[in-house]
Amino acid sequence: MSGVSGLPVLSVVCSHDGVWSVSERGPGRVAVAYFPSKWGALKHAVKAARAKRRARVAILDPRGAVRTSRDYSSGPESGPPEVP
Repeated sequence: MSGVSGLPVLSVVCSHDGVWSVSERGPGRVAVAYFPSKWGALKHAVKAARAKRRARVAILDPRGAVRTSRDYSSGPESGPPEVP
């Protein structure tokens, strides 16, 4: 799942008992956080991804397959923020 070497990946998944977790894997860091709701887990994952220079957030199904993912970057190479 971490197609780009050194790119931190934050994976969001719901366990069979309904607890949402965010697992962060990157160079020099492995962390897991648990949340009672999907919204809380997604907010945490996006906030953590935006705090890094580059990161990917991936939402996984219960079997571990990637349902959707999005890359985030910050810094001068990322350009101006998008306006909806």
